[in-house]
Amino acid sequence: MTRAEFLKYRMKTFEQLDTNKDNKLSLDEFLKVAEPPFSHDGPNVPSLEERRTRARAEFQNLDTNRDDFVERAEAEAVVQAEFNQYDTDRDNKVTEPELRLIIQQAMQRAAAQRQQADAQRRQGLVAINDFIELQLREADNLDKNGDGKVTRDEFVAVVAGPPDGPQAKGLPPYEMRRQIALHRFQEIDTNKDGVLDRVEWTAHSVQQFIQLDLNKDHFLNEEEFKKAQAAESAKLRALVQTLNPAPPRPAPAPAPTQPKTAPQPQGLAPGLPQGTR
Repeated sequence: MTRAEFLKYRMKTFEQLDTNKDNKLSLDEFLKVAEPPFSHDGPNVPSLEERRTRARAEFQNLDTNRDDFVERAEAEAVVQAEFNQYDTDRDNKVTEPELRLIIQQAMQRAAAQRQQADAQRRQGLVAINDFIELQLREADNLDKNGDGKVTRDEFVAVVAGPPDGPQAKGLPPYEMRRQIALHRFQEIDTNKDGVLDRVEWTAHSVQQFIQLDLNKDHFLNEEEFKKAQAAESAKLRALVQTLNPAPPRPAPAPAPTQPKTAPQPQGLAPGLPQGTR
């Protein structure tokens, strides 16, 4: 297969996605890659929302000039780089032995990455996929009607806890807990439609993971979790202070005044009667 043939074959998807034929893909056009006929639902296949989330991330990677479009040249650059990996003898052709070698090497790298990930998990480290899965499980627990979305009321009902009463003994006032829950809901609800879907949960989880991964090794360790808990506690205390500001200090009491004494006559020693020399 020549370079030109390879490029033509790999750019078919670009041309199918480019519905207005302007040689560039908008985000809306690019997201179609997550839908049929480019992608299909099935067992062990990510959901449509997850596929769209991955497509958004891929769009950002391809949009190298950050103009909110994937231009044909940007897409072709990726295909050319892929061809260069296959063309080991640099003759602008990919032969079957070259392709077989590349596939074998790719499979070996994938196996090594899986072994490394398994070893990291055994050491108590959490990878990003595991972290996202934990967050999505939390979302499923909040989704009481099982429609795949979490409304504001569903979120607050669980996160804020029971209203004031016997079950709320030892907890902060309900209104404070409710405001804290609403604040957290608003952080996740990026499109501000009052509903949390799996795309928003996934995006929020990725953002959290990046912030928690202090050493940037793509895993979360016990120390990073402890620091995250401490930071979250500090953030919560600051939020509580804004919701329940301390009462103003009372003004200090005025100092007691000394009783005034009658002035003494001038020229006489104190205590002596008039006429005394």
